[in-house]
This record gives sequence, structure tokens and C-alpha cells, in this order.
Amino acid sequence: MSIVRYVNKKTGRVALYESTSHYDPETKQSRPIRKYLGTEDPETGELIPSSGKRGRKKEPDDNSSHSKKKKPETDYRFLAETLKKECAEKDARIKVLEHRNQLLRSSLERIKEIASHIPEA
Repeated sequence: MSIVRYVNKKTGRVALYESTSHYDPETKQSRPIRKYLGTEDPETGELIPSSGKRGRKKEPDDNSSHSKKKKPETDYRFLAETLKKECAEKDARIKVLEHRNQLLRSSLERIKEIASHIPEA
């Protein structure tokens, strides 16, 4: 039994494996069986062990294992009323801005008209 180092050339990370030899009678060759131990710390050279667990981490069970989290019931009437209020406020704001825009356009037209009568020097 020995510890084997594999260096990933793309990332430069070093993976450490525990390797044991196993004789394969069909091919009549010795084959290594490797067990992943973890990665090597690049600064100290020490082993950073893996968790030893595979796959996704399980979520904590809350009495029911297959049920999703229950969402609180929404009050659609209240939601509709607030949306109506927001729409009314936005409509009022749009009307104010359109009126202000019209005033600015008319003052701009007056300024252009006055500027056209000024003789160039």
C-alpha cells in the first residue's frame, strides 16, 4: 500500500490517492486499486482530506422527507388593490410629466422663434 500523487496539468492541483496492487488473472497483470484521499496543500505539502462522502449533500428532514417547503397563502385581493394603487400613482405621474414636457416644448419653440429674429454678427 502506498500513496500516489497525481498533478492536474491544467489547474496545478495535486490529488493524493492510496494505491494497492491487485493481480488480474485474465490479463495476467497487476492493476492498481486507488482510493481518493484528498488534495495536497500547495504551501505546506500536507494532505487536505476529502469529506469521504459522494453525491449531493442531503437537506435536513422536517417531519416529511418528500414534501417541499410550504409557501404562505397570498392575499390576492390585497395584492390587486396595491397594484391598482401603484398603477394609479404611475398614471398620475405620467400625466404630470407629459404636461411638463408640453410646457418645455412650447418654451423651446418660443426660444427658437426669438433666436431666428436675432441678426447674426
